[in-house]
Formats: sequence, structure tokens, C-alpha cells
Amino acid sequence: MATWFITGCSTGIGRAAADAAAAAGHTVVATARRPETLADLVAAHPGRVHALPLDVTDDVSVAAAVDSALGLVDGIDVLLNNAGIGLFSTIEESGTEDARAVMEANFWGAARVTTALLPHFRERRAGHILTVSSIAGVRGSAGLGYYCASKFAVSGFMEALAAEVGHLGIHVTLVEPGPVRSLWIPSGAKNEDVLPDYEPVMAPFWDRIHSLPGNQPGSPEALAGAMLELVASPEPPLHFIAGAHALTQTRHKIERLAADVDAWEDLTRSVDRPADA
Repeated sequence: MATWFITGCSTGIGRAAADAAAAAGHTVVATARRPETLADLVAAHPGRVHALPLDVTDDVSVAAAVDSALGLVDGIDVLLNNAGIGLFSTIEESGTEDARAVMEANFWGAARVTTALLPHFRERRAGHILTVSSIAGVRGSAGLGYYCASKFAVSGFMEALAAEVGHLGIHVTLVEPGPVRSLWIPSGAKNEDVLPDYEPVMAPFWDRIHSLPGNQPGSPEALAGAMLELVASPEPPLHFIAGAHALTQTRHKIERLAADVDAWEDLTRSVDRPADA
């Protein structure tokens, strides 16, 4: 059995993952900005779930949570970076404060918690770092510019980390789902008063966003089960595409990228100096 440290456990994917891991016999350090929201989770798994306060945007909070966790359990085997927020707006019309907030939570939050636990994993020569990214970290989407930027940043960070720590026995996996039933849409900052020039793109975007809550095809419980399988695998993937929507969008991205690479190959090669130069 393993010990999991999970961020953002109050609702959605984090809550489902904590519940599934505990139900499977694992020990879980479940964290949330308001740990009182985890009382029922602790009660459902007595002695197996420990609730701690954690604000991933605060260095002191992260350090305190990690120190407290390592005082409660013998060691941490799995880190699940799940905490994050949404931002729904065109890039031009996104406020600076909202844009910084989404980067702070989604990128810097995952980076803070990961780097706080890296010495522990490195010392043990073991560990698995799972980070919930998004299909928005695979391909850009109108209306989600800064959210996509935060998830692309997470992807680059984790890919680099995988290259740095793989030889130490530490696994890194990016979990990249499509729409999953959660409070991501209702709780995210929104700017629906768009400039007329953006109406042709944003009108269908808002129609989709308004129709999704409660109708997302992704199940947090099923995703939690998939993550348990990833952790149990001796050779887990760096990228785990989660759900049919994400799979279709990822394949479209690969096809578009390959088409661009092939179409512009001659110009691409022209950038290098001649071999005899």
C-alpha cells in the first residue's frame, strides 16, 4: 500500500482520487484551503485519511503542509497535483489580476508542491508525481488563453522534471482530461462581455460552457480509478490522455502539427548553416 499526498480535495477530481485511494487501502493526506470541507472524507475512512490545510499559492502554507504530512506518515509515495482554477475570457479582455491568479494556482501551485516534496522523493529514490493538467495543456482553445498557458507551462515543467529525475526512480505523469464533472466551470472567473470582433468565436464558446456543467462526459470517479492503475504500473506514461474528447483533440493536434512540419520542411532546414560553412 502507498501513501498519497493530494491537493485540492474539497470537490471534483481531488475528492474522488482521495476517496478511491483510501477505499483501495492506501493512506491519503488530503489537503484543501478549508480542511473542514474534508470532514466527511476523514469520517468515511477512519485512520486512513488525514486532512491538512493547504493553499498552493502560498509558500509558507506549502512548506507547513509538507512538514505536517511527513510528521503524520512514514513517507509519501505519490503526489497528486490537482488544485487549480479556471479563467474564461478572450486573451485581450482578460484582466491582469485574473491572468496572474490562474498562473499562480495552476502552474506555480503545482511547481511549489512538487519542489517541496522532491528532496523526499530523491532521498528515497522512489515516488510518483501525478499532475492533473488538461486537454487545454495539449492544444490551445479560444476563450481559455491564460488557462491554456498555465497548463502548457505545467506540461513543459513536468516533461523537464521527468528527464531530470527518471534515473532516480521517480515517475512523472501528466493527466490530461477533457471535460470532467466538477466545479471548474461554475467557480472560474468569467468575462462574457466580449468585443464585437470576438463574437463569431466566443458566442459558440459560451454556448458550450453554459451547457457543460452537469453534462461533462468525464467521470471523476472513473478518472480516479485510472490514476490508481497508473500508479500501480511499473512503467507509467509521461502523458495520460483521459477521455474520448481529449483523445480526439490530441490526435487532431498531432495531425495539424505533422502537417505543418511536413509542409514547411524545406524552409525549416534552410535555417541551419550549410555543412561546409
